[in-house]
Amino acid sequence: MCRRAMSSSTKVSEPLSNSALTRRLVIALVAVIAGTLLLRIAAQTMSQMLQYYFVTINREYFPLPHSTRGLITASFFITELLGSLVLGSLSDRYGRRVFILLGPLLGAVAVQITAVTITVWVLVLTRLLEGLSTASTVPSTLGFISEATKDHPILRARVIGLFEITFVGGMAIGAKAGGWLWDHFHTPADFLGLHLISPAFCLNGLMYLVSLAVFALGVRDIVKPAHDHSNGPARGGLRHYARLMKSGQVWLFVPAWLAVNSIIGMWLNNSVGLLTGDRHHRQLLMGSYSPNQFGNRFAVLFFIFGCGILGWSLLMGRYRKTQVMLVSVCGVAASLSAIYGLNHLSGFPHIGLNPFAILIALGVLVMSGFTPAALTYLADMTESHSQDRGSIMGLYSVFLGIGQVIGTITGGFAAKWDGIDGLILLSLLYCAITVVSLAALRRQEDSQAIDFTAQPRGTTAGE
Repeated sequence: MCRRAMSSSTKVSEPLSNSALTRRLVIALVAVIAGTLLLRIAAQTMSQMLQYYFVTINREYFPLPHSTRGLITASFFITELLGSLVLGSLSDRYGRRVFILLGPLLGAVAVQITAVTITVWVLVLTRLLEGLSTASTVPSTLGFISEATKDHPILRARVIGLFEITFVGGMAIGAKAGGWLWDHFHTPADFLGLHLISPAFCLNGLMYLVSLAVFALGVRDIVKPAHDHSNGPARGGLRHYARLMKSGQVWLFVPAWLAVNSIIGMWLNNSVGLLTGDRHHRQLLMGSYSPNQFGNRFAVLFFIFGCGILGWSLLMGRYRKTQVMLVSVCGVAASLSAIYGLNHLSGFPHIGLNPFAILIALGVLVMSGFTPAALTYLADMTESHSQDRGSIMGLYSVFLGIGQVIGTITGGFAAKWDGIDGLILLSLLYCAITVVSLAALRRQEDSQAIDFTAQPRGTTAGE
């Protein structure tokens, strides 16, 4: 019955029956979340080991300054940024599934190339492929979630929360996996006549293949792709971006989203080399960790971050999204202050009795609300463009990519200038930009009565 209804329809957004939609939600959404988690684990493992790879190249092959490392890492975001616009629009036209599957394939190719080279331009190429992997998967996945939850606003907030938890879970597990793989398999080896500079990257490729299998077995398109190009996103996909960007709430939101992603990018992509690299006589944290120790501590922070996202996802429907984001920025500032204090101690105290460590953990819990609130805010704005969900949800990756490019590059120069303290100072500047942007957005919401909150108290999913 469901297939007959779909085959006789020429409309892109015609919904399935309620029973079929429920079955698809149970099967497809579980596959989407599980596959995304596995893909994020694989991507973070590669990114983590790449930072260790930079340290090895710098020590054993040729000088590789932090600024160059930052530029190599930032090349990832070039294809993520440009690819998200194009591939998000194409997923509206040809369906989500093919682009969801393309992501793990591209990632597997990128990680295998990394295992056999130390050439800078080839490493840049692998990051470009990895960025294209993310550009293919994220907009199509978010478009899929948006379609599946279009009549269930509270369910949407919770599924998006789970989607963000896959980001955090992937980072946490990937941080641990990256450190473990590098400690045990970073030594060069020959396999089937091929010289592997680091076999750890080859083993990482297996994670991409498992993700591909989960997506292939569980994900099916919910709505029929738009083959009528004259009425679909092919006709106006990019013009929808232009029209959306003219909106006042978007222009006011973008600086905050970019600034926060800049903070995330600079710490994810620059802190590894600082904490596991050379010691600094004035900064306690620099060079104080082995790759495995760094992975363990990063995993703990990401676990705390994931718990925070889960809690915010359950509470977010009761508060304005801008309110959640402003509170989250306070958590960022608290954590940065604690990192500065810890960085200038004379030695490491017992972690359980260290007030700085406790403040960092509390700050991480609070700051975790920003990304799900921002993503839900953006998802709510797509409801007036139901046939272009993939195109518009591509803005998530665009803002993420631009912000992390800015953060990674500027963070590289800040790290070269003053190590961990340089990152802290630059992060505080981005926090100030975020607060100004969100304050202006709240004033516009108050004046225009923009309602991007979820359902009122007492509403249940599906009402």
